[in-house]
Amino acid sequence: MLSTLKMIAGRQPVKLARMALISTMEALFGAVPFGVLYFLLCRIMDNTFSRHSFFLFLWILLASALLRIFFSFLNVTVTRKDGTLMVKDLRLRLGEHIRKLSLGFFNTHDVGELSNRVLSNVNQVELIITMLLPETVSTLILSLFVGAGLFFIDPRMALATIITMPLALLILIWARGIMDKQGAALLHSTEQLANGIIEFVNGIKFLKSFNNSSRKYDALVHRMDDFRDKSLKTEGRLSPVMVLSGIAIDFGLVMLLLTGSFLLAGGSLSGKTMLIFIIISSRFFENLKTLSMNYVKVKYLTIAGDAIQGILDEKLQGGAGHIEDFLDHNIRFEDVSFSYKETAVLKNINLEIKENTLTALVGPSGSGKTTMANLIARFFDVDSGVLWMGGQDLSRIDPEAVNAEMSMVFQNVSLFNDTIYNNIKIGKYNATREEIIEAAKRANCHEFIMNLPDGYETMVGENGCNLSGGEQQRISIARAILKDAPVILLDEATASLDPENEIFIQNAISELLKNKTIIVIAHRLKTIKEADKIVVLDEGEIREEGSHEELLDRRGLYYQLWETQQRAVGWQVENRSNL
Repeated sequence: MLSTLKMIAGRQPVKLARMALISTMEALFGAVPFGVLYFLLCRIMDNTFSRHSFFLFLWILLASALLRIFFSFLNVTVTRKDGTLMVKDLRLRLGEHIRKLSLGFFNTHDVGELSNRVLSNVNQVELIITMLLPETVSTLILSLFVGAGLFFIDPRMALATIITMPLALLILIWARGIMDKQGAALLHSTEQLANGIIEFVNGIKFLKSFNNSSRKYDALVHRMDDFRDKSLKTEGRLSPVMVLSGIAIDFGLVMLLLTGSFLLAGGSLSGKTMLIFIIISSRFFENLKTLSMNYVKVKYLTIAGDAIQGILDEKLQGGAGHIEDFLDHNIRFEDVSFSYKETAVLKNINLEIKENTLTALVGPSGSGKTTMANLIARFFDVDSGVLWMGGQDLSRIDPEAVNAEMSMVFQNVSLFNDTIYNNIKIGKYNATREEIIEAAKRANCHEFIMNLPDGYETMVGENGCNLSGGEQQRISIARAILKDAPVILLDEATASLDPENEIFIQNAISELLKNKTIIVIAHRLKTIKEADKIVVLDEGEIREEGSHEELLDRRGLYYQLWETQQRAVGWQVENRSNL
């Protein structure tokens, strides 16, 4: 629990201390009535109770009640406010940390897993700080004071009262072991269910097109069943243990009555002491039950906290530097190798890309083209070798400083569920409306935007669902034009578009590429015939590089790819119904 509290508190440990202090003060004033009860009963049974005693006890009770109400109010307002603010800060820290992680992290963590940890798990740890911590501290302090008071009254009876506590503690340790195992399994099942729901919803169009939605839904139902089974298993194993813990605590009352009766019969215990213990211990046992329940709850919630901490422990990409550190935008790979997990993707790459030139990366699928672009953008760091830009080792430069120098247009466009205006503005957060409209005009999307019902304020829908593929692509190019970065990374954006949209996109890209250092991932070789340099990759190695004509003359891998695409130009679907 302490590690989870430390994680939640983050840069605000003072607030955590204040919360504990307020809960402690509430408990202290909550213990006053027990002391008053003891002295009141003593005076009544000793026949020393008087009007003066009545008013004395009354004023003490009123004062303690008012002070307890005051600290209870602080507990509900200040403490919960502080807790909520700390959790807000945790969410911001978590989001900021995730934002700065390399893409390798996202390749090994599913969207459902991350969304569950950022949303559900954070909500769970919020319960610790806003509810369980104040209640646990208050109950613990109150129990300690009441327990100390019982020892002050009669150590023998107090010992009898707590004699079953070791047994209850052992049972709680048993319960903790169950929660360690079952809680982790339940958390994993929750993440798998979240993954399944997101996957099913995102892929519903394709599932329906292949008439396979029922099978995938069955798989989702299976995950739901697994979550149900894990939940029932956790409750089924934990509930009997918690009942045993409660019985062990309640058995303290039995031991109290037996011990008290024995001592009372022997004349070594007064009736008033017996009565005081019976009255006060009933509340004492209720406090212990509350502590035992909170102990198990906190253990489960700290499993969620550990999952969050797992993300925060992920190593960020290092580097320091500023945009002005780049002297130029020449890019050079020097013996660069890179692997995804255990799979080697790039092997000893040596390549120089001159500033203000067009370099095309071509090759079979899986040859390493996209990986090279990702390394240039510093989405990943090289395993070995050095990647230089502007005379600087990119691994030593802040990733955000590197990203500021680059615009990226990929075949798969990501649009947010926001207005077209705000989606374009992502390219430059402080852009004026005039700049955004100018970028849209240069990207050939101003006309279709103005024909929409709300113009630039039209909502694009989640993942741009309200726009066609060509319209989405032009908006992504408008972003890149608005950013006006000196280096352009272009994954051939026209590969999956119809001829009409392809012309619009090509014209927009021509506006984007003026006076830039351009790296193109090319799928259709006819689009990069005029490149200054064509780099041919195969199995993570550079096989050839040169101009279009030079590579054709060598009759190597590029020539084979070119010939294959040329033969495919005349391909058509045959109508075999007439055969």
